[in-house]
Amino acid sequence: MFVQIVKGTVVDPEAFRSVGERWDTEVRPGAAGYLGATVGTTADGRFFVSSRWESAEAAAANNDRPEQTAWFESLAPTVTDLSYGNCSTVLMMGGGGSDDAGFVQVMVGRIKDRAKFDALNDRIDEMDKAFSNWRDDVLGDVMAVDDAGGEFHDIIYFTSEEAARVGEQKEPTPEVQAFMTEMEAAADIVEFLDLQHLMLR
Repeated sequence: MFVQIVKGTVVDPEAFRSVGERWDTEVRPGAAGYLGATVGTTADGRFFVSSRWESAEAAAANNDRPEQTAWFESLAPTVTDLSYGNCSTVLMMGGGGSDDAGFVQVMVGRIKDRAKFDALNDRIDEMDKAFSNWRDDVLGDVMAVDDAGGEFHDIIYFTSEEAARVGEQKEPTPEVQAFMTEMEAAADIVEFLDLQHLMLR
């Protein structure tokens, strides 16, 4: 799997949503290798897009399509402060992204010790079991690590925001706490993005 990340600030919310919905009819039918996407905005007006592809080549081929170019040209006036990320390293827990999610939160992180970060992620199956036993409000998780280096996005899919707020008050099990301690040594979480107006494709 390959993930593309796009972030920015919405300057025209109504137009942003309208143009965003047109992607399904204007671009998606010919998007070979497309697996799904998570799109949402935050309360302070930013947006986040994570699109999942079979490969980097499939994503690049779609970017070169006239339909994608024309659609993006219509989206561009509605946003600003754009940034992009290409992620060949993608880790999933609990089945990955879920279209059944009622709430999505993105943890934006910076890797400070790549060796520790990779060693921890080599144990993804252990983490999956530990975290699923702790939080039954989580439907799935997709972590996309930027090819350029130290940034990653951990995209967490919840049954609802209410359930997520209750769940985050639960005391971690000793096993989960041990994994959290290891993660703190490997990376820092620098920002949380709580996504509203979700479009799960």
